[in-house]
Amino acid sequence: MLAVVPPKRRDGNSSFVKLVSYTVCREDVNLSETLSPDNPTFRLPRSEEAIFNNLVSYATRNALPDSDDVIAMFPDGRQQVKFDKVVCETNCFSLASAASEMNMVAMQNARCKDPVYHTILSWPEGERPTHDQIFESARHCLKGLGMADHQYVFAIHDDTDNLHVHLSVNRVNPVTYKAASLYNDHFVLDRCCREMELKHQWKHDNGPYRVNDQDMVVRNKNFYKPAPAAARRLEFFSDKESLHTYAVDHCRDKIETLLMSDQQYQWDDIHDVFHAAGLELRQKGTGLAIYDINDDSQIPLRASRLHPELTLADQQEHIGAFELAPKRDDAPGRLVQNCVPVESLYDSLLHCRDRGARAERRIARAEAREDLIGRYKSYKNGFVRPDLSKDDMRTRFREVAAEYRVRKNHVRLVQRDPLLRKLMYRALEVDKMKAMSALKIQIRTERDAIKASPDARPLSYRAWVEVQASQLDAAAVSQLRGWAYRQQRQNRTAPISGNVFLNAVADDVKPATIRGYETTVKRDGAVVYSSGGKPVLMDRGVLIEVADAPEERGKNLAMAMHITAQKSGERSEIRGDTAFVRDAIGRIPHFNSSSGKTVPLTHPVQRQWAGYDAPKPAEEKQVVPQNAAPRYTPPKPQ
Repeated sequence: MLAVVPPKRRDGNSSFVKLVSYTVCREDVNLSETLSPDNPTFRLPRSEEAIFNNLVSYATRNALPDSDDVIAMFPDGRQQVKFDKVVCETNCFSLASAASEMNMVAMQNARCKDPVYHTILSWPEGERPTHDQIFESARHCLKGLGMADHQYVFAIHDDTDNLHVHLSVNRVNPVTYKAASLYNDHFVLDRCCREMELKHQWKHDNGPYRVNDQDMVVRNKNFYKPAPAAARRLEFFSDKESLHTYAVDHCRDKIETLLMSDQQYQWDDIHDVFHAAGLELRQKGTGLAIYDINDDSQIPLRASRLHPELTLADQQEHIGAFELAPKRDDAPGRLVQNCVPVESLYDSLLHCRDRGARAERRIARAEAREDLIGRYKSYKNGFVRPDLSKDDMRTRFREVAAEYRVRKNHVRLVQRDPLLRKLMYRALEVDKMKAMSALKIQIRTERDAIKASPDARPLSYRAWVEVQASQLDAAAVSQLRGWAYRQQRQNRTAPISGNVFLNAVADDVKPATIRGYETTVKRDGAVVYSSGGKPVLMDRGVLIEVADAPEERGKNLAMAMHITAQKSGERSEIRGDTAFVRDAIGRIPHFNSSSGKTVPLTHPVQRQWAGYDAPKPAEEKQVVPQNAAPRYTPPKPQ
């Protein structure tokens, strides 16, 4: 059980309405839906007025105490309700009025610039506590923070791999109007999590506190510090590898071996480790920081984040005063002093999902993603909002004016009495003003309808990517898989079989279009190949699932091999039933010879079964006599 405090905006414009709506109203996006350009994903309006109206309209439909959506009501004023598919608990009068009640209480404390508090309690995958246990844990955390009597809204989200609850709380006390202090709130929350784990016998998670052998909650002395919050946000929201993750992957083990060894080391040895990874250790203020040697504008990493003993004070005590890293020559790659060569470089465009892939493929994927973003920006900048034509509106007003000119002319011809004719002119002027006003209202209504239409604004990036993926764009399909990998939602496309072709991480290729198969793309990036209206193959990037269809097994296997042959070849194995594995491997030699392509098997045993690594006949060696006389070489002419 972990407590997460999301970063807050720093302009003081946090909103109770938007926070309550975010936790309570879930935009249901079924990741197993088939993509279609006619059905892109449209997000709900996010203005405070639209959000409040949505909450009020739902509460109005389900306001009765005996409604099916009211789960329980308690004597202390708490109530548990079900808002759509989200189970909530609040001590306010209702969910619809919760944000307004919090705002009214918060206005009583003029010194509290940001009364909105939001935190998340998350349980590990596999643990499914009851709703009562979840709400009890949330109330226990509020009590630990000193906000037991404050207004709150709890909302349980169970549509991800990790069950979690959002806590939306008003920092201002509704009785004393004093704001609660949030100093070291993440430490307090983590201690409360350990206490609830002990009470309910849940699995103990890692955090600032731990449970010792005597079942006591004590402070945890972590050896390695966690990644900075900015690095975690970068990797979560943009799927880009942070400098911290890169340094940990390429340098931490080597630094650990160097610092913990019994042999004497120098500053040059430490610099060599970082130089091999394209990094440089420099002094910054009173400490040490790790920089990217190719980009000084990159925010450096504190050296103690990589290893707790890699600090200026500790290392100067062991090996003396800090020494700068060996300088490089102006010529790229040529070094003045004796340094190790650069083996890898940090690239801020590379993605987290393809860690472990070849550098060339990671760079190609990053360039394809940047090209996809560039195409979306071009689409958005060139988008023209639909609206009524000015010429059309001008024509409609002129038609009304012309109509009344004709009617006036008719009165002038048929009415001889000047006073009566003047009276009829005034009546026509009034009718004309009414007609013009009605036309203005009609045009305003039409323009409001156009503005409310989804076609009146450009597609969001996700909706635009879904449209591109439905057109079998490889970069768009890869982006959808990245979002599904990040969100870890449970409503993904269901697997069709346990017999698979296993490929490398993030091994995404352009969806194939082959005669006899219908190719569709799901919202989670799964590419489904159907035959006869039934899915027979599914490409998820790292897996190609082959359905159990004995009558078409050969055809489906050939299709799976065709897709596998287009992938990177960094990893290619066949997993599943023994009969399926042997049947697939037995067909590989015929596929390679008949299609002109090669299935890049990497499993050594499977390569032998497929005849890839069969022993070749030994070549006849030329026997040379041991005491052979030297060959005579005639002298060259002068």
